Amino acid sequence: MIDVPYCTGTVQLNPSNSLVFYRDGNAARFIDLTRSTEKQLTALVGACSPAPFGRNGKNILDEKYRKAGQLDTEDFAVQFSLHDSGVLKTAVESLLKVEGSVANVRAELYKLNVYGRGSFFKAHVDTPHSDTMFASLVVVLPTPHSGGSLLFRHRNTEYLFDSAAVVSTSSLKAPHAAFAAFFSDVEHEVTEVTSGHRVTLTYNLYNTVQAPDDKRISHISPPSIEVAVGNESKTVHALKDALMSLLRAPTFLPDGGLLAFGLAYDYPFKQDSTQLSDIQRHLKNTDALLMRACGELGLQASLKTLYWNAEEDYRDIFFFLDRFGDADVQELDDGFCFNLCDLNKGAIVGYDTLTPLKRIVEYNRTPGTRPDSAYFPKGTEVLPLVWATALNSKNAFKKAYIAYGNLAASDFTYAYGRICIVMRVKPSADRIRI
Repeated sequence: MIDVPYCTGTVQLNPSNSLVFYRDGNAARFIDLTRSTEKQLTALVGACSPAPFGRNGKNILDEKYRKAGQLDTEDFAVQFSLHDSGVLKTAVESLLKVEGSVANVRAELYKLNVYGRGSFFKAHVDTPHSDTMFASLVVVLPTPHSGGSLLFRHRNTEYLFDSAAVVSTSSLKAPHAAFAAFFSDVEHEVTEVTSGHRVTLTYNLYNTVQAPDDKRISHISPPSIEVAVGNESKTVHALKDALMSLLRAPTFLPDGGLLAFGLAYDYPFKQDSTQLSDIQRHLKNTDALLMRACGELGLQASLKTLYWNAEEDYRDIFFFLDRFGDADVQELDDGFCFNLCDLNKGAIVGYDTLTPLKRIVEYNRTPGTRPDSAYFPKGTEVLPLVWATALNSKNAFKKAYIAYGNLAASDFTYAYGRICIVMRVKPSADRIRI
């Protein structure tokens, strides 16, 4: 199943959408980025301030990690429109794989950045400025440069987008900008610019329940898109076949239990307000296709947050909740997961029936067998569990990155949580007709 966490493309520019107006001290200037001169680009660089990045809630300037210039939105204006160009529609529908999904997306212009020779931005993930922010979109303007490629890393695979080659290709009869849209939790970096100036516009993409009037762009042909995506209908059909084959096997969870799927993407959340139903409406890429397959089969599947205890003695036991944990929890101590069952009605305990661990002393049991319900609050469901796809981490509040990209978030209520799809599986005798 193809799982590409970004899309790329090009869009033609013309004199009506290629101008950038900017403030330079007390002066106002403009530059046409389809035919900019070295002198004009040098002036643009001079108007920029050093670009910081976020680390531990603070904005840091460190040219060993990020070397670039920036203009804030109050210091520049552009004629280019994501809506009128068709870029927003194409990018959003390519990422979310849902036709018409652009109606529920708001794009916010965030920064203008200039990367001169020797500039770069090391590996990072973008700061989640809101629990509704799901992606970033970068437009690379057609200024002469080399280097400055975007590197994406996702699920142990690296992807490279050489935007400099795209905007300078001789096959384009008119000036074109390149663009890349990618999910906010995907690690990425900007490689070193080896010559010229790389000028970009960055937009944050937000899910919204307010559907903007999209009629004015319905007649516009989308720009060229270069994204490796599969046929979604075929993917869903293949998933349904695999699920049905598994559930028809009488030896698979013969007494019933839980079938869990680790998702391919992280999702930003606000711990004191985000509901899992909010996230379910905006699942990304293959995560959305998996939930769709479950729904079309009529299977009882839902999103859950996941906690586990890091001690080896408990490593085959997982705790599933219908909501995110309390925002003031920073560390999961030995008793925290068990206390979740006290604090949250409907908590489910799943024990991994396939985990090859040593005998677990605390429960006096063999790994993969049912723990004693007496160890959990009265009424807690304790069910056998099978992982269909593995998790990379489990509800990690702190990701293993040196820093978030862009600027620091305004507070610590936003983080990336780990969630999963959990399906209740009936006993084999009751599911024989699936």
